[in-house]
This record gives sequence, C-alpha cells and structure tokens, in this order.
Amino acid sequence: MKTKLFCLMAMQVLAGVAQAEEPLRVVTEGTFPPYSMTKSDGSLTGFDVDIANALCAEMKVKCQMVANEFDGIIPGLIARKFDIAVASMAITPERQKAVAFSDKYQGGYSTFVGRIGQKLDGSPASMKGKNIAVQTGTIQANYAKAVYAPAGASLRMYSTVENALLDVTSGRVDALMVEIGSAYELKKTPKGKLVEMFGPKMNDPKYFGTGSGIAVRKDEKVLLGKLNAALKTIIANGTYKKINNKYFDYNQYD
Repeated sequence: MKTKLFCLMAMQVLAGVAQAEEPLRVVTEGTFPPYSMTKSDGSLTGFDVDIANALCAEMKVKCQMVANEFDGIIPGLIARKFDIAVASMAITPERQKAVAFSDKYQGGYSTFVGRIGQKLDGSPASMKGKNIAVQTGTIQANYAKAVYAPAGASLRMYSTVENALLDVTSGRVDALMVEIGSAYELKKTPKGKLVEMFGPKMNDPKYFGTGSGIAVRKDEKVLLGKLNAALKTIIANGTYKKINNKYFDYNQYD
C-alpha cells in the first residue's frame, strides 16, 4: 500500500512539473505588418511578436507564438485555445465584457489609405458614395459602420489589410481605413507608391478605446498581474524603446 501511495504521489509531482513547463500560447494575427507578419518559413515576426517575446523573457516563462485571424482571437482565448493575445487589440468597453486587458502597451490612431490623386478629405460627407475597405472584427470596422455608413459610404469587409490594399490599388475600393502604423508599413510595399494617407486623425475613445492592451481570460488575474509588471519593466529599462525604434519612426506608445 505504501509503495502504491508513493508511486501515485510521484506521478502527481511529475505531472505537475510537466504542466508547469507547458509554454504559454501567445496568439497574434500574423498578417498585420509591421505589428505581426508571417515569414516564408512560417515563423512570426513584427512589433507585437517582439513585445510578446520580451514580456515572456521578463516573466521567465516559455511562450509559443501562434497566428490566428483577428476576429477569431477573442473566441479562441475564451475557448482556451490561446492564453495571451498580443495583437494590437484596442481596449474597448465591448471587448472588456469578454476578456481582461493589461495596461496599455501602444497607442496610435487610424487613417485612410487611398489611391493618389483622388482629392478626398476623409470626412463622412466626402466619402458619400465611396467604397471603404475595413478589416473584419476591428475597431475600424465598428467606426466605419457607425460614422461613414450612415453618411452614404459603402463598406467592404476583408480578412486582412493586405487583401484590402490589393483592392485599393486596383480601384475596386476607394480607401482603406487602417491603424497609422500599418498605413506607414503599407506605403513601404511595392504597391505603396500608388497610395497616400489622407483624412482626419481617427481616435475617438468611444470607438477606438484607450490604446491597445494584451488580452487574457477574465479568470487569469495572476497572469494579468505578471504581464503588467513585466510591461512596466520593459518600458523602464529601454527594451520597449528598442523594439519601437526597430519598426517605427515615432513613439508607438503615445
């Protein structure tokens, strides 16, 4: 009996060690340059990826980066397919009903990208009768539905901003509403010379939230505390600035 009890306890200890060593599954989009991109070998890179890796290193935990379409990230978190989402996800009241967010780790605003020479000012009135591309499940999509659709614009939904840009440059849509950092990155692509940024700085907190945060399940309070502590550290020790300067010519945190 003692031998059996000892074996059972040993198995439980080993199981606990194995479970402790399981990596945290960190999800990002993978098709949202320069925040997250998928390389030819299938590995992930970008601002969000580097931030995630820096946080994992600071917390001294193993992490596994995985990619998923943006509109499936929150459902995947809730279903426990992922543990952490580092995907330039704006902190909005609607999303806070479903998941918990870390402190802000980036700011930014949204803008329009359209073909050069259209002479549009980006106001709702100027976009009447125009086709606006937005990515499904994003704050840009919500804003366009609330502000531009009632003014007479037609909205086109895309799974990725890269696909949307193809239709912008081909003339199938008139403009793409996108986060400013992504707009700068699109300008660097071969087709980027065909487009320009225009319109107002779109950052109404009612729609765009108070910056982007790292999402976790609501019951992961300990993990959330560790993420916030690690985030404060990488900002204070210069790691955040180093990553920022690798991808942006401005302070992405503001």
